[in-house]
Parts: sequence; structure tokens; C-alpha cells
Amino acid sequence: MNLDLEHLETLLAVIDAGSFDDASIDLGVSPSAISQRIKSLESRLGAILLVRSRPVKPTEQGARVLRYARQISLLGTEFSEELMRHEGREGKISLTIGVNADSLATWFAPVFTALSKWPQLNCEILRTDENLTVGLLRSGRVSAVVTNSQEAAQGCTIRRLGSMRYYAVAAPGIASEASKSELSSAPIVLFDREDPLQHQMLEQIDPARPRPVGTVSYVPDSLLFVQAIRAGMGWGMVPEQQLAGAPELTVLNEQWFIDVPLFWQRWSVDSPALDRLGNILYTAAQESGIGLLT
Repeated sequence: MNLDLEHLETLLAVIDAGSFDDASIDLGVSPSAISQRIKSLESRLGAILLVRSRPVKPTEQGARVLRYARQISLLGTEFSEELMRHEGREGKISLTIGVNADSLATWFAPVFTALSKWPQLNCEILRTDENLTVGLLRSGRVSAVVTNSQEAAQGCTIRRLGSMRYYAVAAPGIASEASKSELSSAPIVLFDREDPLQHQMLEQIDPARPRPVGTVSYVPDSLLFVQAIRAGMGWGMVPEQQLAGAPELTVLNEQWFIDVPLFWQRWSVDSPALDRLGNILYTAAQESGIGLLT
């Protein structure tokens, strides 16, 4: 089936901008033109592709088309960049990737340094939980992700980056309460409602009491999460790399840790840009030490 590239570009613009009106500004056309293009694409495919919500979201069928559109867009921009380079000019390549918050807060700094030396790349990084990144990949919202899923999504390749070790820690006042028998009763800090680490730790320690019964706080920011634990709001699972900056925190037990594997998943398309970006991340992971954990 031949699909109009302009229509696919419009679908990308609507999803990325979040609305028909904002997409019209980005593409420099009227909102009615945006609407007509989407309707034509939906008519061509015989399916509704977008949920007209705020922000606009793809339907299940729309996610499949979105992924295809983003792959076509990436290959097209890389080909254009190659032609421009052949003519002695420089083109731009755009990539959107999903990265978990703790990676961004710990071992990712060298990645930014490497990206600063790649002026042809427009890079958008979506911060998300490592347990949810594959959903972004499957939906077509991103071209690649840092994830803890070792099962490659359909049409994707996977490469192991390493593992992040998380320790159960607390401020001294909380640490005195959080003995093995009382950990589930101690105050606890979670990153968000999708954060499984603390529950996994409780289940490892005492399968009979895997759920916290003390006060629960949610702090959805990697740096402020550590600050909340330092302030005495409760115990939590903190990456080993962050503990050096918080020497007052107490590791509750040297055996109370969880290793979270990290993988680089990307579309299995012939893309020099994705190849280069994957190598940058792999090098940063190895140099940070997370690649040493298997």
C-alpha cells in the first residue's frame, strides 16, 4: 500500500505537537489542512488513527502507522543528510529516545558530552520509568529506549548496557527503625506508583510481608527522591552511583540490594544515526561502571 509521505509527516506532527492546531503551526499550514490530511490517511487505511483528546493520542492501529511513519522519516532524513554531505553541506537528523530517570541522573553525563560533538543531530530525550519505555517503542513515539526488558520488541534489536545496583537506604533516624522484622512498617519513599523496587525488596526479605504498612510518600524525581530519603521521609532503593553524594545515608543491610539490568532497544532499520547513538550509550555505560554488573 502506497501512503502519502505528506500525510505521514502530518500524523507525526500531530502526535508530537499534541493537537491539530499546534501541528498546523509547526508545519505552517491551516488546521483545516491538517484535519483533511489525517482524514485522507484514515480513509486510505480504513481505520481511525487518532483519539481526538487533549493531547491527541494514537489508536492501536494509529500506533502501528506512527511507528512506520517515524521509521520512514528517519530513513528519509538520513538519506537527505547523506546527499547534502556529498555536496559539501550539512543536514540535520532528528531522533527521539526514551531513557529512565535514574540513568539520566547518574551515568548519562558523558552521553551529553558526546552529543555536543554531533551538531547534525536534533535529539529529544523522553524521561520515563525503565519498566515503561518499551511501550513508547512499540507505539512509535521513540526510535530507541533504555529499558530493563531483555525481550526485544517486534522489529527491534537489543544490546545489553549493564546493570544498576540499588541499595535499601535511609537516614539515620529511619535506619534505626528499619530492622529486618520492621522494614515493612517503616515509612517508605517511592518514585511513583509504577516503581516496583521497594516492593521487590520487601518480598525478598520477608515473602510473608511484601507490602508496606507504614506511611508511603511519592517523589517522582531522581535527585529529589534521594533528598526526601535524606530528610527522613522514609527508606527507599537508591542507585549505588548516587550514594557517594549522600554519605549520611545508611545502607540498611549490605545484602539488601537489587540489580536492575539495562538494555538498549532500537528499531532494526539500517540507520547509521541509531548505530552511532547506541555506541555512544554503550561506551558511557562501560566507562561509568554499570557495564561491569552482569
